[in-house]
Amino acid sequence: MHNNSRCFLSALALASVLVTFTACKQGGAPVADKSTPQQAPVLPSTPAAMPEQGSVPSEAAGIAWTVPAAWALGPAHQMRLATYRVRAIAGDSEDAECAVYFFGPGQGGTVEANLDRWSHQFTAADGQSPSQPAKIDKQTIAGLKVSTLTASGTYGGAGGMMGQEPEKKSNYRMRAAIIEAPGGLVFFKLTGPLNTVAAAESDFNSLLASVHRP
Repeated sequence: MHNNSRCFLSALALASVLVTFTACKQGGAPVADKSTPQQAPVLPSTPAAMPEQGSVPSEAAGIAWTVPAAWALGPAHQMRLATYRVRAIAGDSEDAECAVYFFGPGQGGTVEANLDRWSHQFTAADGQSPSQPAKIDKQTIAGLKVSTLTASGTYGGAGGMMGQEPEKKSNYRMRAAIIEAPGGLVFFKLTGPLNTVAAAESDFNSLLASVHRP
């Protein structure tokens, strides 16, 4: 009796193997159990918040400052520490930018020489006559000497191709500042269409007010 049961079970197993082999040869494929749904990937309900640029201070020459949240980091330039883009307001065809320069201790020329050079980059509407005199102010921020300049007119300091004359931009404006930092002079130049720069001056002033020794 025991031998008969073993033979019966062996025959049953062999029959099962033959059925499976036949199904595979006929192109049959295993059928998934539809009673258990596939597990979907779990995605976060909201994307991770990106830090606002204005919340991250920038540093150079022993000072730090906070970039206005509305300004975006622009492309890198060989001679610049940073470039911040300022979105154009309605009516202006291009963005403004704030360029930051630091050339090292004792480098970059004197404060007065730079203020004079910047002021002479602007002419009247005809592109030839001198523009109205630039407004220059002196102040102290966090114990540091800061010189600021405001000028408007046709701007002749826009960078052109190497070997070419600088491109002239009409109806332009500049807000610039030179900070006498512990490690040397740090230069900030906000330039662009007149109305866009005028609208961004409160942000520029906030950047200067944020300057401190880290």
